[in-house]
Amino acid sequence: MRKSFLYLPIFFAFMLVAISCGKTTTPEPTATENLTKSWSVSIAKEGGTQVYQKGGSSNTIPGYSGYRLSLAAASAATLTAVDGTTFTGIWALSSDNKTLTLSNLKNSAGATPTGSNPAGTIVYNITSTITATTVTLETASPDLKAGSKIVNLQLVNP
Repeated sequence: MRKSFLYLPIFFAFMLVAISCGKTTTPEPTATENLTKSWSVSIAKEGGTQVYQKGGSSNTIPGYSGYRLSLAAASAATLTAVDGTTFTGIWALSSDNKTLTLSNLKNSAGATPTGSNPAGTIVYNITSTITATTVTLETASPDLKAGSKIVNLQLVNP
C-alpha cells in the first residue's frame, strides 16, 4: 500500500506534462489581415454576364487580366483599372466586414476614376467571406466604364 502512494506523485507529474503539451490554437486572421495583400481578377461579371475568366480564351473584356487591387498595410491602396490606369489612395473596411471603400484615388496626373462619386471614391459590397486567398466584390453603384452596370469581381491572391 505504501508503495502505491510513492507512485501517485509520479502519476500526477505525468498527467500535468500530458495536459500542458496539449494542442495550442492559433487565432484566425481578421478580415482586415486577410484583405491586406494584392488581388487579381479570377472572374468578372458586368450586369450579371460573365465577361472575363482568368486563363479563358474567349473573354469579352480581356482587360480584366491587368486589373490589380493592392491593399497594403496602413490603409494604402493601389488600383490598376481595366484600362490600365493606376490610381493610389486609401482603403477602409466597414466594421461589419461588408463594405470596402477606396477613397482619395488619383492617378499620377491627379485625375480620379471615371464616375467615382464622390470624386476619387469607389465603394464595393463584399458578397463572400473574406479569406486569405479569395474575396468577391461588387460595385455599390453602376460603373460608367462598364456600361452603367454593376460589376462583380471574384478576386484571388495571385
